[in-house]
Amino acid sequence: MAGVEVDTDLVENLTKPDDRFEATLQSGRKVTADMVVAAPGISHFGVIPDWIEGSLSPDKWTHTCDLVQFDDLHGKRVLIVGGRQSAFEWAALLADGEAAEVHVVHRHDPPDFSPADWSFVDPLMDLTVEIPGWFRNLPPEEQKAVAGRFWAEGRLKLEPWLTPRLTSPPVRRHPNASVDECDEENGEIRVHLSTGEDFVVDHIVLATGYKPDMKKVPYLAGVVDSMDLNDGFPALDENFQTSLPGLFITGFPATRDFGPFFGFVRGCVPAATLTVEGLQKTQPVT
Repeated sequence: MAGVEVDTDLVENLTKPDDRFEATLQSGRKVTADMVVAAPGISHFGVIPDWIEGSLSPDKWTHTCDLVQFDDLHGKRVLIVGGRQSAFEWAALLADGEAAEVHVVHRHDPPDFSPADWSFVDPLMDLTVEIPGWFRNLPPEEQKAVAGRFWAEGRLKLEPWLTPRLTSPPVRRHPNASVDECDEENGEIRVHLSTGEDFVVDHIVLATGYKPDMKKVPYLAGVVDSMDLNDGFPALDENFQTSLPGLFITGFPATRDFGPFFGFVRGCVPAATLTVEGLQKTQPVT
């Protein structure tokens, strides 16, 4: 394989007008290629609850994926919707940034703040590389068992180092609750929970997770109609190649066919190994 060249002139649109791909970059420059590997990440896939759209001004709510600076929330009252790792990490960061109040609302029981045991992951990653289509060919009940174990470690447990950072200001937790409605008035947000509780905040942070939908990836607009999709996920072969020959997609959108680990950094090594194999098999003869 040739050396890798990194170009900060990002892709604005990708098409395949003939046998080759054509990428239009933000500068207007065009690049052609026989094969493309896309790693869309998660930023286009944030889940936005129905109750928030149309109820609040755009500057009154943020998804965790987009909230990376906390200065504007210093001294503010903040509601975080969600109860997994990102919800409590952002609660800790808001507390560090001296938010006036932090509320965390989630629909499930309180998570367990204890170290996760990921020792079961490495053998599964080895199977993914060694046995083509290992995860997708598992019986549905076995796929659920793998996903369930991943959920238990990665969702039902949260890192214990968070606990001491949730005390100043105290982070108020509202388990087994959901937001029924919210209304904006005079710059404040009045929130009503399913438990009957009411309070007022200045900003809402959505830690509501992600759901892949390849039609939401702007630079794939020119090729997405040529791809087979399953509930928004791309249909991938054993080497992460889509139904559009020469286009490979890795990362979070690959979790349907390869398992939940591929939405996280640990899946990068096996994904790279299998993708390179696919690129070599697809390499055009010159």
